[in-house]
Amino acid sequence: MRNTFTQAEVESYRQNGFLIVEDFLDSGELERWRQVVTETVTASPQPMTGKNSEKAFTQRMHLRRRDEAARDLVDDQQIGRLVAELEGLDSVRLYLDQALVKEPYGAPTQYHLDIPWWSFDSDHACTIWVALDDATLANGCLWFLPGSHHRRLSSAVDLGPDHGALFATHPEAAAPPVAAPLPAGGCTFHNGHTIHGAGVNMTPGRRRAMTIAFMPGDATWNGTHDIQVLGEEYLQTLTVGDPIDHEGRHPRVYAG
Repeated sequence: MRNTFTQAEVESYRQNGFLIVEDFLDSGELERWRQVVTETVTASPQPMTGKNSEKAFTQRMHLRRRDEAARDLVDDQQIGRLVAELEGLDSVRLYLDQALVKEPYGAPTQYHLDIPWWSFDSDHACTIWVALDDATLANGCLWFLPGSHHRRLSSAVDLGPDHGALFATHPEAAAPPVAAPLPAGGCTFHNGHTIHGAGVNMTPGRRRAMTIAFMPGDATWNGTHDIQVLGEEYLQTLTVGDPIDHEGRHPRVYAG
């Protein structure tokens, strides 16, 4: 696993809002990630609900809460340290983890940004997207809008069939995208404000990926009831401004 970034990579991430890393996992690590993620998804698939989304991907959230081996992958402090390096943070907590499987002939994933959906506000949220299969232009690799994180948009767009719905609300954000094809074992990191999407899977094979989203260690609840992530019981204990620091759900994965 990559254990550091060059200064040029850090600067590129901060300028563009994303970073493509083709050599993230070695071959042994890749096989381990594939095994753990695939077994957990197969045991209890949780298709994404929503208009037309059943044709886009199969989603399984919170693998680490259900499987000890998955917990070891997600809670890896080396990944937390890489996030801290990119975002300039002293402390990093897990927000959520989820497997995303683009099914054969699966529909595209609409352009969106992450932070409007989440229960904290920060300019330094970060997600790693790890390719468990080759992610190509043919099977639905990610696409990013470089520099879009600087706009700090706040629209939570439903992941429906209109791939450009975000730009109906924010036409000023439309810009040429950059594709991020990856070999299996490669990854991308992207900021929570970066506009991104994924293409259609034109192939008969699945495109598997594992994603982990992180927040600053001092992130506080903003009042958004993200029940899927925080859980109803934990939400009932929070008032706006309280730290999101439940160690069982949101462990600290890096402290400098």
